[in-house]
Amino acid sequence: MLAISTFSFAQENKKSGGGGASYLGPGNLNVGLSTYWSYSSSLGVQLDYEFNLARDFTVGPSLSYAGYSDSWYNYSVFGLGARFRWYADRVLNITHPKWDVFANGDIGFSIWSHKYTGPGTDPKSQSSTSPLWIGLGIGGKFHFNDKIGLQLIIGSGAQIGLHFQL
Repeated sequence: MLAISTFSFAQENKKSGGGGASYLGPGNLNVGLSTYWSYSSSLGVQLDYEFNLARDFTVGPSLSYAGYSDSWYNYSVFGLGARFRWYADRVLNITHPKWDVFANGDIGFSIWSHKYTGPGTDPKSQSSTSPLWIGLGIGGKFHFNDKIGLQLIIGSGAQIGLHFQL
């Protein structure tokens, strides 16, 4: 009887119970392709890791890179900051173990560089640091299993990627 009881509890889903309060955010490494509306809709890469901050909230370091060009310059933007997430599963009563819904906010700074690629030389090729950037978005995660899933975010930019439970 003890073995059967232990086995049944071991198989219990992380999201069982009322209100969907058990989101799968903490311990996630999130990697995705992003587009940034403020950088000429350029395509980039975003990476963040989630630590538990409080009930339904995570926070973690965030890194990003975007590159784009126009007829005269090549631009690179590296971002370093923090990403906050509020998982709304409990509030929205989402109990399905495959889904998480969240709102996110980003804060950090970015390092810009641009290089002249037109004819002749241009002394204006340089690097600079932005004092502060912020971003907001909403998103969702679909879990293929307890270790990997798909993530989609829309807001200050758009991101589609994978998340890995470490």
